[in-house]
Amino acid sequence: MSSYLNHEIETDNSDCQILGESIKNVIATSNFCYACNRCVNVCPLSHLNLFFPRKLVGDLIFSSVEEVVKKHNIWNCLTCGQCTIYCPMSQENDGINIPKLILELRKISRNNPLQMNRISQCETHNQIFPLIWRIMADNLMNPNKLEFLKEEGLKTTESGEIAYFIGCLPLMEEVFYNLNLKYTNIPITIISLLNEADIVPVVLNEKCCGHDVLWGKGDIETFKTFAEYNTQLYRNAGVKTVIVGCAEGYRTWKFDYPKIIDNFDFKVKHFSEFFLEEKILKNVRFPSISDIKVTYHDSCRMGRLADKLYNVPRELIKQLPGVELIEMENIEDDANCCGVSAFSNCNEYTHILRRNRINEAITTNADYLIVPCPKCLTHFNCYINELSLNKEYNELRNKIEVIDLASFIGKLLMLF
Repeated sequence: MSSYLNHEIETDNSDCQILGESIKNVIATSNFCYACNRCVNVCPLSHLNLFFPRKLVGDLIFSSVEEVVKKHNIWNCLTCGQCTIYCPMSQENDGINIPKLILELRKISRNNPLQMNRISQCETHNQIFPLIWRIMADNLMNPNKLEFLKEEGLKTTESGEIAYFIGCLPLMEEVFYNLNLKYTNIPITIISLLNEADIVPVVLNEKCCGHDVLWGKGDIETFKTFAEYNTQLYRNAGVKTVIVGCAEGYRTWKFDYPKIIDNFDFKVKHFSEFFLEEKILKNVRFPSISDIKVTYHDSCRMGRLADKLYNVPRELIKQLPGVELIEMENIEDDANCCGVSAFSNCNEYTHILRRNRINEAITTNADYLIVPCPKCLTHFNCYINELSLNKEYNELRNKIEVIDLASFIGKLLMLF
């Protein structure tokens, strides 16, 4: 094992010792690889000559960790999980798991000067989100994200068994004001429909779920701070079920929090799951609308990187009167990534990935491309609304509208 890794293990810091053992276990799975190259064939970045998962795994077998992370830019990987679908040696609890491997490598190398420089180069949006995370983590200020609710007349409570986790949506609305995206329409719709079903959810001024801190930075300490704060906040409020309207928040609460929070006993539901199970739309009267054609984009964090929540959002869409769901060519396990993860790597290369997915959606002749993830929503809309006023982008704006699932339902109900 490398001297870099040995240094991490020999330190007195218990977190580093845990990380050392974790990375040892993950690296050991590299020996499962027999270089069939299937991961490279499906990796979206390999086609852009930016990242090659098989080469990374192969080098881990024969080289030290510091040599591998120096040779391969581990921050380029989208951790979209496409490689794990086709790798014959990827199993649920055994074998090779590239996203997990990348995460562990990021955890142990984030403070290396070379890696810090690479992280900085991958950051998007003038590094505004890392600044927000630092402010929240250091308790300098906890932005009040609930101001918008005062104007909506929605019923919420500070204690109860069912909570709705808003996450960073109100903050994103402030940051991406130029895109004219109403991220707060997501919570407005979800809370409105919960109220319609006589459910008054717990809505508190939580902190960021920490998804980007963990997956984009490998910063396990800050991630743990967010996880502990949010879970304790809900425990104090008597919460037992957490409803999440964001794909990344769903992944984080359901799969990442239980790994570091002792006695994690919350039931975590994506809002589409909860709506179906509780038949929230059963008695909702929709206005009479003409036929609307939509197509649905499977996000990585609800699909390949979670529990493959594919059918539930589609079933919810099918409950909407006058709405026809038309599938794209690549869906579910084969859905193409939007090209951005944890607000990293929004560049001219991943631009190509967004172009391909948007064109795939347009081919269906759908009026709307529905997404369950704020990152997908942001960067698909960013692509469509490029500042260049050329013919291509003007046509894209007129051909399809990108909207998140909750806001689409709210729009049909004329909630805003």
